[in-house]
Amino acid sequence: MKESKQVQNEQVVEQEIELQQEVQLDTLSEEAGESQSDEKPKRKPKIDKEKESLKETVKQLEERVQTLQSEKEVKSEQAKKLSEKEKELFQKEVKLTLKEYGLFEFEEIIKVDDSDELQEVVKKLSKIMADKKIENSFKPNGHKQQDAYSVAKSKGDNVGMIKALMGFK
Repeated sequence: MKESKQVQNEQVVEQEIELQQEVQLDTLSEEAGESQSDEKPKRKPKIDKEKESLKETVKQLEERVQTLQSEKEVKSEQAKKLSEKEKELFQKEVKLTLKEYGLFEFEEIIKVDDSDELQEVVKKLSKIMADKKIENSFKPNGHKQQDAYSVAKSKGDNVGMIKALMGFK
């Protein structure tokens, strides 16, 4: 649609230039041609009508150009506002996604441009956090479960040791 408007504008400018050249030729021929005074009265009303119609056409075209320029400015402003809203919306999406996966602490660190990149970063961070959680969890060191025999032996209870071996409690 923009291309068709540009083509129309170019055609209008070309027509305007042609009209200006015709008007200049007419004025030059009027100034230079006093010998053609008998033809002049016949052509003058026709030329005047053409000039008036051309002036009206030029005036309409100038108004159209101004209208198109103002529309273009309005559309560019709207495009800027839309772009800003898209950025805000994406930032909210980033915040919600990070909160959903429990990674909201990384909000200020993560800088992504699209949803696919965001998903990749979230997967990597989730894997790292899960690995760290496992590494930092409680790991008993050198702890064996004691049976009744070991407990009785450590206490020096011979009867308890025999009962543990025989299966009595």
